[in-house]
Amino acid sequence: MGAAISALREALTEGDRAIEEKKKQDLEIMQRMVDAQLDKYEADLNTKFLSPDATAKTEVPGIRALRRTRSSTAITSENPADGITGAIESFFGAAGGDDTKGQLLNGFKKTVTTALNVFLGNASAGQKDESKYFVYMHHNAIVRVDVKLWRWNFVGSGFSDTYKSVMGYIICLSVVDIAVLKTAEFVYLISEYAGDSETEVAQYCEAMGKMYSSARKLKQSQAIASPSD
Repeated sequence: MGAAISALREALTEGDRAIEEKKKQDLEIMQRMVDAQLDKYEADLNTKFLSPDATAKTEVPGIRALRRTRSSTAITSENPADGITGAIESFFGAAGGDDTKGQLLNGFKKTVTTALNVFLGNASAGQKDESKYFVYMHHNAIVRVDVKLWRWNFVGSGFSDTYKSVMGYIICLSVVDIAVLKTAEFVYLISEYAGDSETEVAQYCEAMGKMYSSARKLKQSQAIASPSD
């Protein structure tokens, strides 16, 4: 995809002062553009966490951010490679083996990558943004993964003679309150990553169903023990 903007700035030499100063200026301006967008995205995510009841009317809400990462990249090629998969793997780890868990994780990553491929491969000029979220099972919990991306493709040499475009993204992981996830929604979401095999779907649904039932029972017992909550 390209190198991080901050790393590129540090790597610049003083060979041709005029050219290098132009590159530094380009990178500084691009960094500010990306930071402004990513700051807005983080504020949007925080608003959703602070207003879970309102969010629940239109989306499956996360409780609060457990892990969050943001990145900015200067791109030198027309079609950058998919760097989102690497960030997803840093959250969930690489899938191994052919067991159901490994197949499901690969299915989840494939769904995320496919959903973002159009955005990542779009080399048309101008500003673009994309916001998506995915619901998945991880560490015996239902989690929500928010992916927010912003990109500006330059026209020809355009703004910069060196870089084709600049891109930034935020990935945020949060746990979903099982009480607000309806059974029909749950079945649809878990089936999305299970593949085409009826056996795989059945195994996944069985495992997820057990976890879902246990989580709801725990939630109900907590409500009985602490009625004020």
